[in-house]
Amino acid sequence: MKFSTYVIFFLLFGVLPDLYIVMGTGLMPVWKGVLMFPTLAALISLVFIGLGKYYTDALRVFSYLIFIFELPKFIYMLLSPLGTVGIVMGVAVALFFAILIFYSSRHLKVDTETLYFRNLPSAFNGLKVCQLSDLHLGSFGRKAKYVQKVIDKALERHPDIILFTGDLVNFASDEAIPYREQLARLKAPMGIFAIRGNHDYLLHGCFNEEERQKDTDRLLAFEQELGWHVLLDQHVILTKENQEIALAGVGNISTSPYFQKMGGNLKKAIEGIPDGTFTILMSHDPSHWRAQVVPETDIPLTLSGHTHGLKYKLAGPHPSHWKLHENGGIYTSGEQILYVSKGLGSAFAFRLGGFPRIDILTLTNTKT
Repeated sequence: MKFSTYVIFFLLFGVLPDLYIVMGTGLMPVWKGVLMFPTLAALISLVFIGLGKYYTDALRVFSYLIFIFELPKFIYMLLSPLGTVGIVMGVAVALFFAILIFYSSRHLKVDTETLYFRNLPSAFNGLKVCQLSDLHLGSFGRKAKYVQKVIDKALERHPDIILFTGDLVNFASDEAIPYREQLARLKAPMGIFAIRGNHDYLLHGCFNEEERQKDTDRLLAFEQELGWHVLLDQHVILTKENQEIALAGVGNISTSPYFQKMGGNLKKAIEGIPDGTFTILMSHDPSHWRAQVVPETDIPLTLSGHTHGLKYKLAGPHPSHWKLHENGGIYTSGEQILYVSKGLGSAFAFRLGGFPRIDILTLTNTKT
C-alpha cells in the first residue's frame, strides 16, 4: 500500500474518533487521555513508516493499533447514538482482531491430501511433498516461536521433498535474518526448492528502485545460503531408480496488472524438459494456472499459494482484478491439477482466510 493509504487509515480510524471522544462525550479527562494514547502510538509508528526507518516493525505495530484500538473506537463513534450497543460493538471488534492476531494466525494446522496421476513414474509412487507457502516473516516480529513450530511440524512429517511457493518476507530481506537458524533446520532427502512470490520482489516497501533490487538480491542470497534451490524460471530433473520427473519454478506471474512487470517466464522454465516427463510446476499466484498453464501446457501438477485462503483481496490500484477463483485446495482441469496452499502467514499481522496451513501432498499412480 502507498503511504497515503496509511495516513487515511490514521485520520479516519484514529483522529476522527478521538475528536468525537474529546468533544462529544462526557468521559472524564483521564479516560479521554487513555483512549487517545493508541492514536499517539500510531502517529509515532506512522512517522517511522514515512521515513522508512524500522519499516516492517513500525508497520506491524501500526496494524496492531489500528485494528485492536482505532477501528473499535471508530465503530463506537458510529454506533454511540445507540448507547451501550456502541460500546459493546467496539469491544467486540477489538476482541475479534486480538483473537485473529494472537491466536488464529498462529494456530497451525496440517492439511494432508493424496493426488492421483496416471503418468507418475512408478519410482515416485508415494512421493511425499511438503508445501510451505507465504510465511511473511515480518508479521511475526523477530523471535516468534511460531516459526519454530512451523519447522518442527514440517520435519515431523518426514517429507521426501520440501517446496516453498513464495513470499518469505513482507517488505525487506532483514525480516528473515532473525530466523536464519530455524529456517536452516529444514531438510529433506530430495532437497528444498523455492520460488519468489510477489512480496519477495519487495515491491511493497519504501525502497527506491536501486535499493529494492539490491535488497531483492540479498534475499535471494539468503535463501541460497540456507541450501534452498531457488528456481528462477528454471527447472531441475529429479532422478530415482533410473526414472525421472521434472520440477519447474517461475517468477511471479499474475493476471493482475499490479504484478505484471514482475512476471516470470513459463516457456523459459520448462524449456528443455523431455517430452512426456512428469512435471511439477511451482507458480506463486494461482491465477497463472488457468490463464497459461492449462491452455498452453500439459503439466500435471501446479503448486501455488498467494491467496491466504481468501476469495477476494483488495490491494493495489485494481481491486476489481482480485477475485481469486482458485483460493485454496484442489482444482482440476482434465488430468491437470492445481493445489493452492492457504499459507502460513499474512502481510498484515492477522489472517482472515482461516488458520495457517502446512500442506503434505502424497503423489500416487494408484487409484484407491
